[in-house]
Amino acid sequence: MAVQPGGGVLRWFLSGRWPAGVSIAVLFSAAGLIPFLAGPLLLNCVALVALVTLQAGRRESLEVLVIAGIASALFTLNPWYGVAFALVAWLPGRLLGEGLQWDVGWGGVVWVVIGLSLLTLALLLWAIPQGTGPGFWQAQMEHLLAPARKDLSATQRQVLGDMVRLMPGILAAVMALLWALAAVMASRWRERFQGIVVPQRVFRDWVLPEWLIWLPVVTGLGFFLPHGSAWPVQNLAILVAGLYLLQGLSLVHLWFASRGWPLIALAAFYIGLILLSQFLLVVSVLGILDRVFHLRRRLAGPRS
Repeated sequence: MAVQPGGGVLRWFLSGRWPAGVSIAVLFSAAGLIPFLAGPLLLNCVALVALVTLQAGRRESLEVLVIAGIASALFTLNPWYGVAFALVAWLPGRLLGEGLQWDVGWGGVVWVVIGLSLLTLALLLWAIPQGTGPGFWQAQMEHLLAPARKDLSATQRQVLGDMVRLMPGILAAVMALLWALAAVMASRWRERFQGIVVPQRVFRDWVLPEWLIWLPVVTGLGFFLPHGSAWPVQNLAILVAGLYLLQGLSLVHLWFASRGWPLIALAAFYIGLILLSQFLLVVSVLGILDRVFHLRRRLAGPRS
């Protein structure tokens, strides 16, 4: 890997295939051994693989796959960790890196996130349950909640039962959000490695394809159909809501930037969004309205 004018950890990480591969293997192995840190560690693994693909190239990315896959299996003494690394961390990171190379904006990454999330949803709906449908997820939830089942009221159990039916869509939407964040991290890391202080590819420019506007209407109708036949459509609706949540968040970023508000204000917004998670639906609807009425054009116009 060619070292560019830059310093710190990124310079060391991109100095060769071995530092990159072993570092990613350590993070991935820790993600499997420390469950409560699995999400952040896996996020960094995907972002680092995307960074290697974007900065060093496709060949180096394949070399990192071999090194990190073997190292993960050795660190955990489990050969299946090498296979899991290839599917869960390397493949999404490689595709996100290709998407970042394909377009100077977010167009390529958007298509990669849509494709990966649809593939994930299909696996969660049919491949992993092996034809058992919602019953599989119901059994998983009952197993997890067995110790606390006595403390749950009938209403709480009913709410959890309804959520279980939508678990594939929720998980696919969460993964779409994580992959988008990984792409943002990889893009910014590359800019810092190259000594670019002001970000050139900013999240406020994230826009979904225009044809996707029909999906909220079509999938939303699934909630009015009988539960048995509408289960896949309902989960697809959750995933579509997650994709439009990204669009809504990008519009919020643009709105804050158009007013010149400091970064701390945006951080406060995200803290409030985490504490009041019901507003996620509001932001998702905002993303749909942006796609229909082109709200970002009105924000970008006065600023320009």
